[in-house]
Amino acid sequence: MRRLHRILVILALLGLHRLIMPIVLAAESRVDLGSGLNGAWRTPASDWSGRALLLFHGFADDMDGAGDLMKRLAGELATHGVASLRINFRGEGDRLRTNITSTFLSRIEDGAKALEFVRSQPGIASDRIGVLGWSLGGATAIEVAARHPDRFRCLVLWSSSSGNLHTAITTGDYAATAAQAATNGTGTLAIPGWKTITLQRAFFESFRGFDTDRALARFPGAFLSVRGTEDFLPRREAEFLRVAPGRPRDAILIGGADHIFNVFQPELGHADRVVVQTVDWVRRVL
Repeated sequence: MRRLHRILVILALLGLHRLIMPIVLAAESRVDLGSGLNGAWRTPASDWSGRALLLFHGFADDMDGAGDLMKRLAGELATHGVASLRINFRGEGDRLRTNITSTFLSRIEDGAKALEFVRSQPGIASDRIGVLGWSLGGATAIEVAARHPDRFRCLVLWSSSSGNLHTAITTGDYAATAAQAATNGTGTLAIPGWKTITLQRAFFESFRGFDTDRALARFPGAFLSVRGTEDFLPRREAEFLRVAPGRPRDAILIGGADHIFNVFQPELGHADRVVVQTVDWVRRVL
């Protein structure tokens, strides 16, 4: 990206930047953010006003998201004048990876690095940056936004984890894995229809003390939560809207949609709806 910046500066001095800028900006660039963190930076082909959205993927997934829905979202955002940065969280970042070595704290650190990268890009409007997170990426986005409340204009959640995160991650479907990891240092979790993963004791311990309601209350910007009515995670949009202090604050429930918005069943239209309505909302508030 630094090399690209130098090229653009030289072309601008030569008066040639207008000839190639639409082509350069239309391309998606893979970027290295250091310490093993990488992602994809995408800017609009034209009419970019410096707006950008960080995109945080769900647990044990990668930056493109289930069914490549986050990659598709990035394309739609670019079409409507919004740049985006998708990142692969360290210790995850590969949908085929089975040994997960990330922690909630490492996710937060990666999110902060992603913010630094976006703020350093030529043409960025530092007061027009937002963040979106899917599932555990949603809880990550809440915490990152709460730690940098003056640097994000909006926060968007897709099917977000919520509440007391340590309780959420050590009970229910995760209870046996958490207990196994507490005793042996690692535990395994079979995710039906996807893969069996190995989790570290440090992963579970890293959620202690984190509560999404408490964090969200510290974020003054615009807020949106999108969830399907058939999501396996608890529906807590009422609590989100109660504690979020910013305006506007909105929630969208997609009838019949599951945790991943039935992205592998495109005929249902749920994935289409979440992308269209998210892009529309972001365009209005960012």
